[in-house]
Amino acid sequence: MQLYYFKDRYGNFGDDLNPWLWRQLLPEVMRGPPDELFVGIGTLLNHRLPAAPLKHVFGSGHGYGKKPVIDGQWRFHAVRGFETARALGLPRDTVITDAAVLVRVVRGPRQERPTRRVGFIPHCQSNRWFDWSSICNVLGFHHIDVGWEVERVMSEMSQCELLVCEAMHGAIVADALRIPWIPVSCYEDISAFKWRDWLSTVELPYAPLQITSLFDAERHLDAGTRLKNGLKRSLQRTPMWSPRWTEPPPRRTGEAQREAALLQLQRASQGRSYLSADALMQQHLERYLSRLETLRRGLRGQDRGHTAAPERVRSGGAKRMWGPGLLPQDA
Repeated sequence: MQLYYFKDRYGNFGDDLNPWLWRQLLPEVMRGPPDELFVGIGTLLNHRLPAAPLKHVFGSGHGYGKKPVIDGQWRFHAVRGFETARALGLPRDTVITDAAVLVRVVRGPRQERPTRRVGFIPHCQSNRWFDWSSICNVLGFHHIDVGWEVERVMSEMSQCELLVCEAMHGAIVADALRIPWIPVSCYEDISAFKWRDWLSTVELPYAPLQITSLFDAERHLDAGTRLKNGLKRSLQRTPMWSPRWTEPPPRRTGEAQREAALLQLQRASQGRSYLSADALMQQHLERYLSRLETLRRGLRGQDRGHTAAPERVRSGGAKRMWGPGLLPQDA
């Protein structure tokens, strides 16, 4: 069986939890016949999943792309939330919660005493649009980059009393580690469907505080590229614009927008924080561990001494596909 997940070349905490977590909880997914896929953490349930292999779904969600065609090549052990179940026509008992909650089994609740007051975890794309660490420095917040290694992200999270999260898996793992969290949204392309899907299983609302979008995506580009992008922006709304051209990034935001975002983020950190109920958390963990053991017994019955199989990673945009015989070097 092969592990299937989304791999961002720059790193993304939610996706990168897959090899980190499943190697510890279900090492069987790292070996076995290549005609079966283990579909874990992420918004992976769409038309991009390969049709032929048998797919074991363990905590994934829908939210991007077209709905997949559900046939005899699917085994739904668990899905992320009730929105996913409704969208795909699945029974309610397939719903548990996002599988990232299982980090609690590996790490347990936070033990160390926090040394920082507030941490901020932007979405992976938000860190590309703007250097949010500069905002955190002004506010005295601890900026946590989802592009860091999984262990570092969780270690930095554990140092904070409170986490302000735009990255959904920042909130999911914070909840699992029992660190209070507050949802925010800095950009309009943050998926509310994904958040509602997960939050439907922990009986909490999705009411993110809106933060002014900030842009400085050209900060690492050379002067020539910045000049070309400026020319493109001036032509975008004229007849001279060609749809074949790559769209330039948004214009750098000014000081007024930056000041607004500073104030909004500070106010957000003073608002209502969230944690799911302890009893509900325990119920989810028990259901997951039960289904994990059922799957493990089935895999052991199939094991015929197969050697380790590479992860199979879906790619798109800044991400890459790795298949049989192509072991990722940065997984």
